[in-house]
This record gives sequence, C-alpha cells and structure tokens, in this order.
Amino acid sequence: MENRKKQKFNKEIYALRLAITTECVLDCKYCFVDKDKRVMSLATAKKAVNFLLESPGREKLLIIYGGEPLIHWILLKSIIKFYRQRGKKLRKNVMVSVGTNAILLNKSRLEFFKKYDVKLAISMDGTKKIHDRARVYSNKAGSFDKVIKNIPLAIGMTKKQNISVLFGVLPDAAGVMLNNLNFLVSCGFKNINVEPIQSSKFIWRETHKKLFYRNLSKFINHIYKNIPAGNFIFLNSINRELRNNRLSGNRRTCPIYENIEIYPDGEMSFSPFLINSRNKINYLVGDISRGMNIKYSSCLHSYGSPVCQACWSGYDDSSNNYFANDVLHFRNLSSIYTAEKIRERSKNRSMFKKYSKIAAESIFE
Repeated sequence: MENRKKQKFNKEIYALRLAITTECVLDCKYCFVDKDKRVMSLATAKKAVNFLLESPGREKLLIIYGGEPLIHWILLKSIIKFYRQRGKKLRKNVMVSVGTNAILLNKSRLEFFKKYDVKLAISMDGTKKIHDRARVYSNKAGSFDKVIKNIPLAIGMTKKQNISVLFGVLPDAAGVMLNNLNFLVSCGFKNINVEPIQSSKFIWRETHKKLFYRNLSKFINHIYKNIPAGNFIFLNSINRELRNNRLSGNRRTCPIYENIEIYPDGEMSFSPFLINSRNKINYLVGDISRGMNIKYSSCLHSYGSPVCQACWSGYDDSSNNYFANDVLHFRNLSSIYTAEKIRERSKNRSMFKKYSKIAAESIFE
C-alpha cells in the first residue's frame, strides 16, 4: 500500500457508494459479495459521509447498499440522519439512495424513509419464474413470493420520484426481457434501472446480446412514444443523462467523481467486483481512516492526460466475457441518444419538459 498525505482533498465527489455490510438474508447465485458478515462501524460511516460532503461541489449523492443494509437498521438510520444533518449544515444539496432486496421492508421503515426523503431501489429480476432462478435464500428457495408481498406497500408509501426497481437481466433471460419489464411496470414501478448481470456463472453470448439490444430498444421506444400522453416511465440511465450528462461525460471526469466504493472496513476502490476479488490489494485506492493513496490525493484531473488515463488501468476486465461491457455500452448509448431527443422536444413540448424535470429528480445511482 502506498504512503498517504494528510491534506485537504482537492477533488469533487458527486456520488459515493457505501457498502455497510456484507451480510444478507439472500444468497443470490450471481452475487459477487463474500458473505463474511462484516459490518461498518458508525465512526467509519461518518468519516465516509464527511469525505463526500466536504469535497468540492454542491450536489451530493450517497448510495447505501450491502449485502442487505436493512439487516443493520439502527446503523442505517444513524447514517442517514447524520448525512442529512451534515448536508444541511454544509449547505449541500444532498440525495440518499438505499438498495434493498425488499425482504425486510415494513411500514415503520418505509415511514422513516419517507420522513428523510430516502430514495429506495428494490432488486427484482421480473416474474416469479425468472426472479426465483437466481434470487434465492441459502436453502435455494426463491424469494419472489416474499418480495412481491412488500411491493404494493413500498410503492404506496413512497413518492414516485423516490422508488425504483433494480432490474437484473440474466443473459439467457434477455429474450423475455421485454415481458419482464412490462411485468415490473404492471407492479407499479415507473422508474427502472436495467442492470445486465455480471457473473462468471452467467455468460453473455452473442445471441443473448442481440436479444438484449432488441428488447431494450423496444422498451425505450415505448417510453418515448408515451411521453406526449403523460404516461411517464423512466429508465435510470436516461434520468442520469438528463440530470447532468453523467453517461456521456463519464469518461471525461475523474473516477473519483462518481466511482468510489467504501467497504465495511473502510477500504476504498473504484469497482465493487474487484474489491471482492482474490487480488483486491491491487485495486485498493485508499481507506477512509488514512485517506486516499498519494497517487489519487495529490494529483489534478486533466482529461486525456496519460496520468489520468492510467487511473483506470487495471480496472478494465473486458477480457472476461461475463462482464457485460457490450450490453452496458448499448444501454448507455441508447440512453444518451434518447435523452438528447427528449431535450430537443422539451424546447417546445410541455410534456417532454415535464418529463425531463421529473427524470432529473428520479436518480437512484
């Protein structure tokens, strides 16, 4: 590990991901997290929150996940309260998003999320047949029946801009992806984050990719055509582009801007996959107690410079075909193109302007 300087951090952080535990009530077949039941201390969490809020820039997004963060409810509540209080004191425009499998949701917890304006992202893979293939308990029983019971309550108690579904797409389910998207909409979800599954257990073949492209294109076209009638459905990737060009500008920004992940022990990385790998020591960029490595804390960002481009060196796992780079790239390009069309129509069409405004408020990652 490199030595670190204790100095004022000079880079803007917009989004920061906080994995507060590796513990989970499920044992999903594609999950990359080692379920060793580590839990972040509140002191570590507060340091992470301050690291985000005290960096330059006014807009801040804290994303809390695990494991399953609702297992440690008191810790989760304390982090959210501290984040809101510190954000207000420092006059930051703060957003907080919690990723959950919905198993542990209940009325009192949803009331807390509502009070503190928490964005809720619920993981579902679609219909029971598809969802239960991979999202299972340790005894291999499917979790769909429990999850689906909590969805009406969650949607009913959460404002539309604050609830989303994290839709995991298995490679061999790409052919029925459109059916699953429509099912999620029928459940009441209006905000969807399409996430191709990245796991060595589920390989993306060329046939899967073509089906993914075809079905996602159909769904995006459906979204666009329904805007004039006020029937709004949102994709989180399009929302991100409409808010602040976070897709088209991603590679032009320092990875520190929105790629920092902090784990229960305070370790920091740019990738949730690699931090859980056997060679994770090669991918650590610091820890929250001692700060970032000098390489990252003392430099100045300059897009295109060899030094800045080297930050991503070693983080590109495109050689592994289970990393769904092609489908992610297609999702992002399609979202950028659609966002551009919506922006153009927003200039003289009120419904498109309204759609853009709501989309910009519906950010979950």
